[in-house]
Amino acid sequence: MFEIVSTLDLKLGMFVADLDRPWLESPFLLQGFLIEEDEQIATLRDLCRFVTVDRTRSIGNEYRADALFVPEKRTPIKPPPRIIQYESKKKLKLPPLAVSVERGLGRHKFPTVAYVDEIRIEEELPAAEASFGNAQDLLEDINEQVSAGKVPDIEHVESTVDGLVECVVRNADALLWMSKLKRTDNETYDHALSVSIHLMAFGRNLGLPPDDLHHLGMGGLLKDVGFIQLPAELIHKPSGLTPVERARMRQHVQMGCELLARDFPMPDAVFDIIVKHHERIDGSGYPAHLTGEEIGLFPEMAGLVDSYCAMSYPRAFRPARNPHWVIDEINAMRDVSFTDSVVDEFVQFVGLYPVGTLVELNSGEVGVVFEQNRVRRLKPRVMVLLGPDKTRNPSPGIVNLLTDPMVREGLPYRIVRVLPAGSFGLDSREFYF
Repeated sequence: MFEIVSTLDLKLGMFVADLDRPWLESPFLLQGFLIEEDEQIATLRDLCRFVTVDRTRSIGNEYRADALFVPEKRTPIKPPPRIIQYESKKKLKLPPLAVSVERGLGRHKFPTVAYVDEIRIEEELPAAEASFGNAQDLLEDINEQVSAGKVPDIEHVESTVDGLVECVVRNADALLWMSKLKRTDNETYDHALSVSIHLMAFGRNLGLPPDDLHHLGMGGLLKDVGFIQLPAELIHKPSGLTPVERARMRQHVQMGCELLARDFPMPDAVFDIIVKHHERIDGSGYPAHLTGEEIGLFPEMAGLVDSYCAMSYPRAFRPARNPHWVIDEINAMRDVSFTDSVVDEFVQFVGLYPVGTLVELNSGEVGVVFEQNRVRRLKPRVMVLLGPDKTRNPSPGIVNLLTDPMVREGLPYRIVRVLPAGSFGLDSREFYF
């Protein structure tokens, strides 16, 4: 239970969950701590007017048992007994040359398959566009159903995710291209779909089998379904949230779990993503403040992808951030919010030039990264949009940097810099097929 407390009323045994200012402006190393010394109270009074106290994590006389999310021992939320395992009615085929291999990722061990791109991105784009459009329709339907107090249609969710998984298995870059370039004016829908696609593509990169990709995609689409039950003015507030508003926002996890507990058969793996994707390995997450191995691989992957997509997405008050800046921020979370092995794998998956990145070539031409090269990440396929004089190409061609095409004799093409979104008046949404 969260409570706003004046710093004049602070007492030993209270757990401070949030401040009335950013944590980075404070001397406290941990974002959330138990008051054990009078000196801590004195520092808080000098720094803040009020703080948010979590009574469920306080001790002694300051503890309250009527927890908002979880009981005092930080036990994670469990699926209600009526939630059952779901097996996709549509048998998802493995890619050609798939071989089952046992591999490890930090503390996690899991079977994998060796994926190969079945077709080129150009051939996959029509199917990817259709599956992407189906997913957008699904999100609109979910919003209408939840707003009306109904549970989402499980058959619609499952069939839509099946279509996305098939695209990811054949060539993940096609859906990544769609998620970057075919955006709408609905930030909530865009984010959910972007997280779902990136999460499945990340899982494919790890070699997870199609059934696991299905769980990741479903979890990505549904992880924030509880937001629909919160006021729109809170969700889309342009300025910073107050401690009370932040506590209210965090209720979306419990709201989503309670909603989907009603006649919505769902695998435990999907439920884990929904309930744990805001947990962090250092215990600073929510709602249960889990640490380390308590979180699990899929929820940790979902939390990392959620953070990446949120930082990458353009906002009304700023353009999309430079991919290098985003990767630097992700690297700063290593061994703090996420385990180093998961961060390493994700950074390798994304690469320096993610699909949809605007780049300038040493020829002076400007292009957008069209497809990754899985072996040579610094040499993707680039769609050339502007000529050396920065005039538009009426029929953009594609340069495959892996084949070392020549700008002129002795000088192969290469990327010299990443350009900010919108450079030279380019709107990336114009360039999907």
